[in-house]
Amino acid sequence: MKTLKRLVGLALLPFVAAQVWTMVDLASAALPSGQWRATWFVAFGAGCALWLLIFILLPRTMWLYVLGHEFTHALAVTLAGGKVSAFRVSSSGGHVETDRVNWWIALSPYFVPIYALIWIGLWVVVDFYYPLVAWQPVLFFGLGLTWAFHATFTLSMLHPRQTDLSREGYLFSGVVIALFNFAFILMLLGLLNHDLRAAGLLFWDHIQASYLWTGREIAGSATWLVQKAHELAK
Repeated sequence: MKTLKRLVGLALLPFVAAQVWTMVDLASAALPSGQWRATWFVAFGAGCALWLLIFILLPRTMWLYVLGHEFTHALAVTLAGGKVSAFRVSSSGGHVETDRVNWWIALSPYFVPIYALIWIGLWVVVDFYYPLVAWQPVLFFGLGLTWAFHATFTLSMLHPRQTDLSREGYLFSGVVIALFNFAFILMLLGLLNHDLRAAGLLFWDHIQASYLWTGREIAGSATWLVQKAHELAK
């Protein structure tokens, strides 16, 4: 199974490369147009900046991260049709006991920004009863804060001793985590450029170009190896 996951990870590398390529293009397009000064983006950036200051200057709230991490595991188990038999959380670590484990359950805390989703859920509920249109900068500020929380702790947890990663394979885990987290950034940059459709088409073009380039390189390398093998056989 790990061999298959390694192959899947390798197959997805050009896809992740296309994501990075698209992010660079979208960021380059948004910068000169002045879209960076949009109110919602400034609010989002302020939320990110505030969390970075908290993360760097204050003691880390590990228990809060562990709670969200284990809750995401438990939620993924439930969505996968499994049952959670034990749920433990402390500042030094946590644990969820379940009747099933798969890549979605193991890796979901690293690409699901659970507190950002909770923040959006709370906002939608309140907005249903009391319209919050005038307070939208607060929504994006909270999203920046909670997403930065997710991003910083996720990066700090990506190390060889992390059993979630070793169980699924480091290559597969790294590619899947990057893929889903980059998807959020792509959506954000698409919104910043006010054209999600154009961003999607650009991404599709980059995916095709990335896989075509990879295919050519593999074919070229295979041809070179065959030629070398023939030369050595003479």
